[in-house]
Amino acid sequence: MSRTRTRSLVGLAALGLLALVGTGCTSGESAAPTSTPTDAAAPDAVASEVVGLWGQDAAGEPHLEFTADGEVHGSDGCNGITTTYTVDGGRISLAPFASTLKACEGVDDWLRSVRSAEVDGDVLVAMNAAGTKVGELTRAD
Repeated sequence: MSRTRTRSLVGLAALGLLALVGTGCTSGESAAPTSTPTDAAAPDAVASEVVGLWGQDAAGEPHLEFTADGEVHGSDGCNGITTTYTVDGGRISLAPFASTLKACEGVDDWLRSVRSAEVDGDVLVAMNAAGTKVGELTRAD
């Protein structure tokens, strides 16, 4: 191995070591947390709270049913919809829906714009991609 290459490797190793040591140093100030600690079980609690039917599974009624394995099935009152969900903290994130596209007079299709939700007691607060509330569904079971 050439002398120049050896020096380069030693230099890189030294820089890596300095970077590791530097991350452990503090400025003498106490390391206060930058955020409030959260309960590690909170996502699991939210996941178990959301499982079930929200809204009424009846003709013309919007509803979503969340399963324990991360799936969502339902209807906007006319078209069937299906997707998956994940839980991050207190927020439930929904992937874009797969949906039938029947034309139905008088049906408000707000439910198809839902991309996240939060559980507030027996109410599922539904929000669009911008985080704006678009509707609510009441727990059915």
